Formats: sequence, C-alpha cells, structure tokens
Amino acid sequence: MLPPYCDAKMGSQSPEAVAYWRARLGHENWIHIHHYCGGLASLNRYYRQSGANRDGSLRNALWEFNYVLDHTGPSFTMRADLYYNRGKVLQLQGKDGAALADLAKALELNPAMPAASIELASLYRKVGKKGLALGVLKAALEKSPEHKGLRRNYQEMGGDLAAISDKPPAEVAAPVEAAAKASQADTASSKSPEPAPSTPSVSEQKIGNQTNPWCRFCPDPAAEPSKPEPK
Repeated sequence: MLPPYCDAKMGSQSPEAVAYWRARLGHENWIHIHHYCGGLASLNRYYRQSGANRDGSLRNALWEFNYVLDHTGPSFTMRADLYYNRGKVLQLQGKDGAALADLAKALELNPAMPAASIELASLYRKVGKKGLALGVLKAALEKSPEHKGLRRNYQEMGGDLAAISDKPPAEVAAPVEAAAKASQADTASSKSPEPAPSTPSVSEQKIGNQTNPWCRFCPDPAAEPSKPEPK
C-alpha cells in the first residue's frame, strides 16, 4: 500500500488532496513525488515476484529513488525516507557498503527512525560488526524505549535491556556517529557504479509531454507561457 500523497498524485488526484499535499511537501518537491511513489511501488513489487523479474524491480526502484534525491533539495522533509528506502534496495542488491552509507544518512537526518535503526543494525551484524549494531540499537532505544522491534532485535543480539534505562542519552549518542563514519569508509571501498536505466523502445506508447514523453506527471516546460522579449 502506498502513502496517501501517491493517491493524490497518481490515483484519484482529488483537488483537495492535491492542494493539501502540494502545500505540505512544497511545490518544488510535489512535481517530482510520483517518482518516489514509483520507487515504492517497484520495491513492493519485488517482494511479490521471483527470478529475474525481481532484479528489474530493484533497478527501477533504485532509478526512481536516485531521481528524487537528485531533483529535490536538502531541506526536503522526506529525504530521510528516501535514503532509508534506497538503502534497502542497495542491500537487496548485495551492495552492503552503499547500503550502510544510506541507512546511516537516514538516521543522521532523522535519528528517531526505528525502522532505519533496525535495518542498519541488521546489516552491521551481517558484515560482522556486532558492536556497531548494538550501539545503533541502543541509541534508538534511548529515543523509543518501548518499541517492540528495537527491543527484540537488541535482545537477539545479546543486548541487556535492563541496562538501557540506566544510561544517559549522552552515552549512547556516540555509536550512531561511529556508524555513519564507518558506513562512509565501507562505501568508499565497495560502492560500484549503477547501470543506466533501460530506455523504453520507440514502439511503446508515449504518455508524457513534448519535452519528456516518458514521464506522465512531469511538468511540460514547453507548455509554460513564454516571457515577451524586451523591445
């Protein structure tokens, strides 16, 4: 199931919903949000597929998330979610170093994001960095001590929940910073260039506008009124 702004952009396109989400996300971000929705749809599709089709869904999701990150500014409130979801895609593609960097970036932008903490800790555990994994979960538990997923993962990794409440927040902030630095180091050694997205064949029906025939919801610069030339 996709977020409600996806329905406003690509589904019902209710005028009231469109006005609400455009104002909330900002017009400069709203015009690109369908790409994020497309990435989420491709990621959801991956979990329902098997075989080579799954690889195609991951490539599509990665392209869509990259597009939104490239076309929105650093103040966009959903950038943490973008890094989190792109990190999940990279992890599923086996690109652990790049995934670590994205998940750490998501937590840097939004430290109170349990899903990103769990994903990052799980990946650290996978690559043999259990200490960093426990540090990430401990920091998250300081912010959300009753979160069941955080508590379960922390216990499964051997963490002592009884000790969490005795630690002041300042003592558990450092592992998150260490996680981000370690992720950047891993990324430098393991990140590989992404393949270019496949180009639709000319036989496919064009659905967009004159300047971008493959993007149904992108604005058409050619349709905007031209400014009169000074005399």
